[in-house]
Amino acid sequence: MIYILEEPRGRAYEGLISMAFRVCDEFILVKKDQLTLTPAMEALAEQLKPYVKTVKKQDAWPGTQLFGHYADVYYFDCQPPLEKLILESADGLYDWVWPNLLEDLCFFKGSQPWLVNIAHEHEAWIKTDDREEILQFRGIEGLMVY
Repeated sequence: MIYILEEPRGRAYEGLISMAFRVCDEFILVKKDQLTLTPAMEALAEQLKPYVKTVKKQDAWPGTQLFGHYADVYYFDCQPPLEKLILESADGLYDWVWPNLLEDLCFFKGSQPWLVNIAHEHEAWIKTDDREEILQFRGIEGLMVY
């Protein structure tokens, strides 16, 4: 497990997201039921709409367990147009939080959580023991990991 010590912003965010799109095959974004869509979220949801693979009503996703309510978890395949949109929509990993964006951008590699992000808690980690991936993390300028 690799813990992200400081929020990846700017170039570190770009490097991390680009690596996630190279390594992973799927990602999620979340909209909690009790939260309304703001105009900014509606605009993003409209841009994402053609790429939604599936939406599931869930009370849990990597790093989060809800009690007494649910969320819509949107699943997407990692593909270049979405990488561009994810990079343009935020300047940092913890920007993925209501009211401006959908929440908890997380990536999956082979159906297993790879990048877990709990944006409102400012907490994230990467689940990998792949030596090549670990070396690539060290090459991302500004990415502080342990």
